Amino acid sequence: MIEAMTTHRETQCSSRTYRCWLLTLLFAPLINTAFSAQNTPIKRDLADASLEELMNVKISTISRKPQMLQETAAAVFVIKQEDIRRSSANSIPELLRMAPGLSVSRIDGNKWSITSRGYSGRFADDLLVMIDGRTVFSPLFAGTFWETLDLPLEDIDRIEVIRGPGGTIWGANAVNGAIHIITKHARNTQGNLITSGGGSEERGFATFRHGGQIGENFFYRLYAKGFTRDNSFSPTGAKDSWRMGTVGFQADWDINTNNAISFQGQYYAGKAGQVTNFVNPAEPESTITRPEDANLAGGHALMRWQHTLGERSNTALQIYYDRTSRNELSFQETRQTVDVDFQHRFPLKIPFVPFQQDIVWGGGYRWTIDHLASGLAISFDPVKRNLQTGNVFMQTDMPLVKDRLKLTTGIKFLDNTYAHSNFLPNARLLWTPDNKQSLWASAARSIRLPSRFERDGNQLIRSGAEFIRLISNPHLLAETLWGFETGYRRQINSNLSVDIAGFFNDYNHSASELEINEGIIQLLSQRNTQIFGFEIYGEWRALDRLRFMPSYSHLQIRNQIPPGHEAESGEDPKHQFTLRAQLDLVKNIEFDAFFRHIDKLPGLEIKSYQTLDLRLAWRPINNIEFSVVGQNLLQSHHFEYTPTVIQTMPVQLQRGVFGKVTWRF
Repeated sequence: MIEAMTTHRETQCSSRTYRCWLLTLLFAPLINTAFSAQNTPIKRDLADASLEELMNVKISTISRKPQMLQETAAAVFVIKQEDIRRSSANSIPELLRMAPGLSVSRIDGNKWSITSRGYSGRFADDLLVMIDGRTVFSPLFAGTFWETLDLPLEDIDRIEVIRGPGGTIWGANAVNGAIHIITKHARNTQGNLITSGGGSEERGFATFRHGGQIGENFFYRLYAKGFTRDNSFSPTGAKDSWRMGTVGFQADWDINTNNAISFQGQYYAGKAGQVTNFVNPAEPESTITRPEDANLAGGHALMRWQHTLGERSNTALQIYYDRTSRNELSFQETRQTVDVDFQHRFPLKIPFVPFQQDIVWGGGYRWTIDHLASGLAISFDPVKRNLQTGNVFMQTDMPLVKDRLKLTTGIKFLDNTYAHSNFLPNARLLWTPDNKQSLWASAARSIRLPSRFERDGNQLIRSGAEFIRLISNPHLLAETLWGFETGYRRQINSNLSVDIAGFFNDYNHSASELEINEGIIQLLSQRNTQIFGFEIYGEWRALDRLRFMPSYSHLQIRNQIPPGHEAESGEDPKHQFTLRAQLDLVKNIEFDAFFRHIDKLPGLEIKSYQTLDLRLAWRPINNIEFSVVGQNLLQSHHFEYTPTVIQTMPVQLQRGVFGKVTWRF
């Protein structure tokens, strides 16, 4: 799994420092306008494209084949490279705040809660995350260790965010959605890139990338990245600094017109600070609170071969090996994973049917083995476990009315060590009355596999004055979902578009807790949940140099819990509103703003909050860019989420400012 990270030391910026940064942010455009006539215009990609072109960006995550966004019967949002460049983000999780329907909360300086359509938490177990087809979803707690995911943001081509079930194509755990981070072909990263910067919270960061070519068809890039992040705010000291470094490469060899092969590799290592509360198993009547640096390390190697016979006929084989390790006071893990994935796409002509069907079929196998320490606050029995997952799938697109009505159906068979013989069907119907609008509806079944902790783990925790042992359940069932969606996209005119999606999700066998003896709570799968809501996203090009992108998400959750059982609730915001604005002040100066309103989380006693990020960028010549970014500018510090599962100290996120320079040569 690609993983990577950040860190930083504890410091606090004085109010005078903030005033200096903000004055620079506000008045730099006026200072530089006088020199604008002599500057080279900024080179833009999708920023200068019409909204019609933006709606026709090609994506691949929904159907494992390239298709236009306007042709997809699903709730999809694409974060493009130009969005990334103009964002205030300095990490992958921060980028995901742009996607409607995602709930992105920062727990501390190096941890996040990221989910789609409910079930928030540090380990959001119903959201599958991938990088270039490589799964980075961990089976340990069923979720993603976001602090281990890092890439040069300039190397990301796009991030495809799918809200809603995608299990038919991608398998288990893509229950509420899937996030696919897709990097650029090495052909598109030639030359050298250096980025560097630092500030009050992002203490220091730097990236170096070199792209080259051997012969006519072999392209490669090498990169190294490192950073350090400061502590967050806590009256007693947060101790959650974050330090990380990563190196990696990608090579793409276009052997001939029909065959291409890609290689990737990466290694990362770093430390993520935290203050951990844990019960010492040797003295179970006492609680220890201790600052620590969690040690993180890992790497992967990946190979992908693609054989293309035509626009609608190709074969792909991908193999990767991944190794990760974590060492912290609560638990220790070393994990190795081998994954093989195959798919074949071809057109099929059926007699008496006027249109060809488009068939995609394939299968995969994943083998993962872990080694976990014993005698810690979170322990596992057995300490080593081999988990295996195999699957086969098929999906077909059937045009019912040419260029107007299309039906997509598919099914996947999946077998796992914890959950055997699962069938995951789906059906999607897309109606495009004209080239400016589309209406779609879908129904799908998906599953979330039990985690290693839910099946084999136990944990000593303190709740108030009581000490509780949370124990696993070797008979825990896989959570199942029937998801129903509908949506509408409309290109109203050349300057205005809207995308609306509504959904109803019905979950069975969700996790709940039952006290079976005094001080002993066991995990069970006897909760049923219904989650429903809607999301709206729009783009409005008010002027040639001014663009607004608002979004609103609404979420309702209903739990049906048997008597005596308990389950987490009130940890997802009912309302979310965001507004992004992009303004080109002059040809070489950009100003970007990102406002967010997040509703309260009553289950965590988190109040509603608002944030504002601002970015100002100046490009004196075409290959050099200077930018200043202010984050969380509306308040000095605020809570966004509190830790779950692993008992670390809650902290508040601080206002921050950093500068950045990017040089391409």
